[in-house]
This record gives sequence, structure tokens and C-alpha cells, in this order.
Amino acid sequence: MSAGISFVGAGPGATDLITVRGARRIGEADVVLWTPSIIEAGWVRENTKPEAELIDMARHSDDEIVEVYRRAVRDKLRVVRLFAGDPATWGGLRAQLDICARVGLPADVVAGVSPMSAAAVSVGVSLVEPEYADSVIMAGQETVGMPDLAQIKEYAQFGTTMAVLVPAARAGELADALRAGGYDDETPVVAAYKVSWSDETVVRTTIGELVATVKQHRLWRHTLFLVGCAVRAGRARTASGESVRRPENAVRWSRTRSRSSWRADTRPAPASTPPAEKAPEPPKRVTAKVAEPAAKPAKAAAASTPTKSVTAQAKKTPAKTAAAAKSAAANKTGAKQPAKSTAKTGAKKTTRAQPQRARRSS
Repeated sequence: MSAGISFVGAGPGATDLITVRGARRIGEADVVLWTPSIIEAGWVRENTKPEAELIDMARHSDDEIVEVYRRAVRDKLRVVRLFAGDPATWGGLRAQLDICARVGLPADVVAGVSPMSAAAVSVGVSLVEPEYADSVIMAGQETVGMPDLAQIKEYAQFGTTMAVLVPAARAGELADALRAGGYDDETPVVAAYKVSWSDETVVRTTIGELVATVKQHRLWRHTLFLVGCAVRAGRARTASGESVRRPENAVRWSRTRSRSSWRADTRPAPASTPPAEKAPEPPKRVTAKVAEPAAKPAKAAAASTPTKSVTAQAKKTPAKTAAAAKSAAANKTGAKQPAKSTAKTGAKKTTRAQPQRARRSS
């Protein structure tokens, strides 16, 4: 068998929550690196080979663990290193893979069940919900005492679900950081200690009652806190009867999207609205009718003039105009030829004055 190491997620603690692949790797291992706080010791001893070497990492330094890697390469041993929950949520995984690459030890990773998921399903809630949260922010590890409070405050401003792993003895500092980020005292919280173990403690509380709840259940070691309205118990209500909401300064795009989809679902169909109700009596027509009477008197006055008078005037006007034109033309002609015009005028008068001759009787 060739040398190699498998980083196996041991799940939240219950032995039946280890994946089938992870259990198979444990049964094939020559060396098992683990911590009793991760999984029950009795199950590990029962499911490993009789000749397998069990090494408690809590009693060895990091340099001694690296020496185990080198020995595995030299002696062609199969090594399993157990992690609590899922190795993907452990910040030191990349560093361990780099060390294995330097010493020449092939490595693979086996996923596990996250304590965050186990705590949520144990109280019957989901970490994301369209009306309240569409993402999850994780902070803290068992290898680190307390996450940076400034980061907790910054993360809380998003108003989404938060999963924080911190010592329960510092629950007061955690509550202050959450309030500073925008959460109010009515925000639901789930506190989970050793979830899925036989002596697990999983309780519901709020940010305002967090410190009192921790003291009541005597929690002081590393505890997982799920914070946010998505982990509420059913339809959570405040003392005033209003639904618990996200902080006012939180990012609200998931709530807006869900309201938009609700409006689209509840908007009445276009066919149900009668189209002919708004058609009669448009405002423009009414306004035009009111303005028309101002122009009618002028038309009536013009219509009252008799037709004959208009016609007579029309006939007289051209005659006068023609006479005036002839008079003007005669004046111009008379100025140039005065003798001819006078002779013609006299001839006309003489002709009109002569009496008619009587007809002869036959």
C-alpha cells in the first residue's frame, strides 16, 4: 500500500453522522491523528485496525505532527487526520496541504457534516430563508479564542444569518458587538453546545437574554451561536405583536426580491379588468365644448345680414369701380388729344337730340 494522508471531517460529534467514505478511511488507516473532543474515543477504537496507532494531537506540537508525516512517507503508511465538522470550514487546511506537498506525502480531503448545519436542523430551522436571509456568515474557530469584535460588528451590518463559534463565557462581548452592528435585543439566537452528542445543549434565546441564558445552562466552553431572524421559532413576534425584522441598516435586496415576486403572484390578471369602464366622457371634449360659445355671436351677426343687400352691394361696387376706371382713362386721353374727344362728345349729343322721322304712308 502506498503512503498517503486523508483529512477527514468527523461531523458534529455523533458517530452515525460520519460519512461512509470517512469511516472507510478510518478503518484502513495505519495512523489516526485525532482529538477526543472531536468524536467519541470508544467509536474510534472500535472502528480502526487493531494494530493502528492512535495519536492525540492535543498532546503533541505541530513539529511532532510534521514528523509523523515524514515517517508515513518513509514507511509507506496510511494516515488519517480527523477534523471537527467539515474540513472546508477549518482555516488551517491549506497550510496542512502545503506541508504534505513539501514532504512528499499525497493528501486528499473527505467532507463532513458541519456543526452549523446540525445545530440548525436540530431545532427545525434553515439558515437561509427568502424573507429574512439569503446568505450565512461564519466567524470563529475552536483553535481561536474570540473573533475580532470589529469584524463581528461589520458582519452584523448585513443583517443576515451569522454562525459564530466563541467561548460562551464571552457571550456578553458577543451581544454588544451584535447590537453595535444593528441587531436589536429581540433578534433570535440559537446556542448549541456539543450538538448531536448524548449530552448536547441546544437552547433558544435572544440577543437581549443571551448572557442570562448562557449562565442558566452553565455554558462557558466553545459554543456555536446562530444569530438572525431565519432561526426564529415559527412566526416569531415581539412584545408589541410585530414580526421580528432585520436591522434597519441591513442590506435588503433579498427582502425586496421576495416582495417583488409576491406582488407578481398576487397582481390581478389583465383580463379581469373591464377595458370599457374608463372610455366615456374624456376630459378634453368637455373643455372644448365650454370654450365654443365665445365665437358664436360674431357668426350670428354676420348671418343676420340679408342676402339681397350683400348681393346688391357686390353688384354696385364693380360698376362704380368700372366707371371710375373709365373716367381716369378719359382724363389721360383728353390731355393728349383734346380736339378729338370734344368732337366725339358733341356728335353723340346731336344724334340723341334729333327727332325720328315719320314713316311714309303708302
